[in-house]
Amino acid sequence: MQKEELTEAEKSKIATEINTLFEKSLKAGESLDINGITENVNDTLRAGFIDNGVYFKSFNERMSGFKNAINGIDSQEMAIVNIKITILSPNVVLLASSGNYKVKISDGRILEGKFAWTFVYSKINNEWKIVHTHMSNPK
Repeated sequence: MQKEELTEAEKSKIATEINTLFEKSLKAGESLDINGITENVNDTLRAGFIDNGVYFKSFNERMSGFKNAINGIDSQEMAIVNIKITILSPNVVLLASSGNYKVKISDGRILEGKFAWTFVYSKINNEWKIVHTHMSNPK
């Protein structure tokens, strides 16, 4: 099988599409919008999701934990410091990012820290979707 080479224009278009979807996911996460987060994911490949060393075999399982974790949180802010989009093929993209977060708790406290994320995107039914994530909060 011959490897399909992408032109620079095609790579740029894909990178723009992935960045747009990443920004949309980021905004949904900051506003704790479960539907907004979910609509960017397709879990039909069952690739698994990892959060702080915990493996979730499905996105639904991961979101169940997320729904519990956001109880008592008013809002959160994510400041991206590093982002790298790597186009692996016309239909698969890897996005790695890191940054700083700030979480406002219902009791008024503000928690701050760092995060590192890896997202795998796949084009499914002509739409880019997240098929795997690996998220961590370094100490």
